[in-house]
Amino acid sequence: MKIDKILSFIAAGAILSACAGCSSKKTVSTSEVDPLALKTAPQNVTFDWQEPFETILVAFKNSDRCTDTSMFEIRDLTGDDVPELIISPSDDVAAKCEVYRLIGSRADLITNSGSYGTIDYIPAMNAIGFLYEGTGFKMGEYQTYQDGSFVTDVNFYTNADSASSGAVIRYEVNGEDVTLAKFQEALLPYQDSFTVKVGRKFSLGTDAVNYAIRRSKCWTQVLTDDQKQLYKDKLTEILGSGDLKDAAFEIVDLDLNELPEVVVSTGLLNDSETRILYLDTEGVKELSATSDADGGIQFDVSSKIFFAADYYGSIQCWSMAGADISSFQPSDSTIRCGREYDLTAENIENAFLS
Repeated sequence: MKIDKILSFIAAGAILSACAGCSSKKTVSTSEVDPLALKTAPQNVTFDWQEPFETILVAFKNSDRCTDTSMFEIRDLTGDDVPELIISPSDDVAAKCEVYRLIGSRADLITNSGSYGTIDYIPAMNAIGFLYEGTGFKMGEYQTYQDGSFVTDVNFYTNADSASSGAVIRYEVNGEDVTLAKFQEALLPYQDSFTVKVGRKFSLGTDAVNYAIRRSKCWTQVLTDDQKQLYKDKLTEILGSGDLKDAAFEIVDLDLNELPEVVVSTGLLNDSETRILYLDTEGVKELSATSDADGGIQFDVSSKIFFAADYYGSIQCWSMAGADISSFQPSDSTIRCGREYDLTAENIENAFLS
């Protein structure tokens, strides 16, 4: 259990910066209620999708479709509180994500979509899709979940960005030529909605897969109601403290001691602060870290070290588990953290629902 965290910082030039954390233990008498005691352990929480998703991931990892840049994510895309498995074969421009859904006792492929190995997910519409911008043209599609599968509502193309080269400008929706007004009308509901890029959260190392399957979705059943309320109160305080554009948060166990932290991304920019909330006997305490290039941090599950890399490859790293960070290099088991939920009052409530 965590009682106090001390985060130190050691500069190491443009290659590594390092800091380390430490934990202390507390003896709890039999008459005292331990505020850090969990409702249950993560390993006691099971879901029907865990074994089928793990089977798909193992098969993919052993196939010729798996690359050095393959990643995956487990996320509810359909709004039924049962997550889908999203596999990103690579980050190449033409790489589409594979989306698997639990059907009975199996995980079956229900659609492919995306570009650069990611999908644009629109929570309010249970929609997914992508927009690809090439040299002088744009193309893409949007699918919505209907009757057990994703159905393509709109696919589109325009070469409007080629006007300066003298090209004949075209606007196409679902294979038909349309006016600019009709083109904009068809895309507006999707492009005017809040969108999250998904598909590239977990690497395919053994420890990352194990965390994703057995820990990433259990925290609302692991934390007690009092512990959830402490986190919700702190997140609400952060939300009300000022204008945090593009802020987000996520529940993550950054030291693998089974009592999770909450990572708060204050924005999408590299210079945005990442705030790490953790529980101790006095309530919620906080650590501050810099962010990586998309406003969050990454967690190396194998080494229990989290880190941030800027646009130039410079890395800063920290540990809340007392791990040796002096010669840290990321392993094959990493997680991108901090941006699962947009920071809103509704999401603060929903993220902690059992």
